[in-house]
Amino acid sequence: MLQRIIGAVTAVIAFLTSLSQLVFTPGVIRIDFDSVVGEMKPVHNIDRMPEYVTGSRINGYFTEANMTSCRTHDINQTDLFRIFPDFSKDVNDESSYYFEETDRVLASIADAGMEPFFRFGISWSDPVLSREQLQPPADFEKWAQICEHIIMHYNEGWADGFRYNIEYWEIYNEPDCQEVPEENNFWQGTPEEYYRLYDVTAKHLKSRFPSLKIGGYGSCGFYALTKTKALNTGSSPRNQYFIKFFEDFLDYIEKNKTPMDFFSWHSYTTTEKNSIYIDYVREKLEKAGYGETEIIIDEWNYNPTENEKIDRRYGANQTSMLIMFQNKKVDLAHYYCADCLPSSVHAGMFLKGGKPSTAYYGFWAFGQLYKLGSQAKIKNLRLYDGLYAVAATGEDGQALLIANISDKRDRRIGIDAGGYTVDKCMTVDENGEWVEIEMPEKIVSGSMLYVTFRKSA
Repeated sequence: MLQRIIGAVTAVIAFLTSLSQLVFTPGVIRIDFDSVVGEMKPVHNIDRMPEYVTGSRINGYFTEANMTSCRTHDINQTDLFRIFPDFSKDVNDESSYYFEETDRVLASIADAGMEPFFRFGISWSDPVLSREQLQPPADFEKWAQICEHIIMHYNEGWADGFRYNIEYWEIYNEPDCQEVPEENNFWQGTPEEYYRLYDVTAKHLKSRFPSLKIGGYGSCGFYALTKTKALNTGSSPRNQYFIKFFEDFLDYIEKNKTPMDFFSWHSYTTTEKNSIYIDYVREKLEKAGYGETEIIIDEWNYNPTENEKIDRRYGANQTSMLIMFQNKKVDLAHYYCADCLPSSVHAGMFLKGGKPSTAYYGFWAFGQLYKLGSQAKIKNLRLYDGLYAVAATGEDGQALLIANISDKRDRRIGIDAGGYTVDKCMTVDENGEWVEIEMPEKIVSGSMLYVTFRKSA
């Protein structure tokens, strides 16, 4: 009996010791590359590109980062009224459409190895020239038919078109941008008019193209749920309006049984805050009967106004977001944006002259994990606050990506990868250069590490 008791106590002690190693050693990242928890998700994508020509050198960086998708919003050439400039024309007549500029844009996206994520609607800068285009269309059914013919051109070859097999088609962008219609730079109708436009268009397109993914609406976001110093955040009446618009939209489409393959929204704030918003969106979708709807964050940028310069911490912040997206219920994401305008708070992928920034290297590193294919299990129940990690495995190898965004706190780290040992470690140094280093004993505050592995001998 005594031996049995001793054996039981020993087993309990061993279990508690194992559990304590998982729970109370947040600096040790324990990876099981033989345990797959899911697929790596394409959350490392972009809005816009520096150039819209084929064979572009700078666009080749997106190919190297294994990016899969470029959203067309704020690429003026893709705006609906530019493609169909005279709304009085015959929707079935090829001559009513002007595809030439849009063709060049989509060809350049495809040339970089990405699929267009096509947004129906209008870009931010176009209303300066054509504010009448912000009004609801005179005929919602005709507007939906125009969208249909654009899809036909790019997926079915209609009107001397193409067969890109574009999967995602987004109905509008930020119709909730301002509560006062005449102040809204995207939609100067009522919320109810937008809900009806979405309903008419989604039903029409899904009946015509049942295999495609139709959704919307590029929501301005959910800042009113938290308080932060980031762009357009806090609990202002405008931010509260974003929430009301979303919840009323869900009520409308639930009542009208409107199809929605994905819900898209925007957020310019921290990794921690966005994690809260993702949970909120998923909960609301499930409650409305849209539990299978994909969650797509198709404009995001980590606190752009809090980064006075694109330094090493800037890149680590963006990398932490990619890792969090992978670990949360996000299906697709696009960083806003990837053009070459570093003077803009929204553009941080490249520096002057087209040199990759610290943010790009995080996207590149995540892209290598994405190419491996499968997310590997990290066994720790928790890591240090501000420390984010994701591991991947596949036929071509194993890799780990870590970001430390804790405020001025370096973190000691160790890696326990079972039968695998570190092969190579890359990081962004203090000068913003992508360099290979020895595996460090700590990860500096505001930095990230990309680590590859080899099977132990």
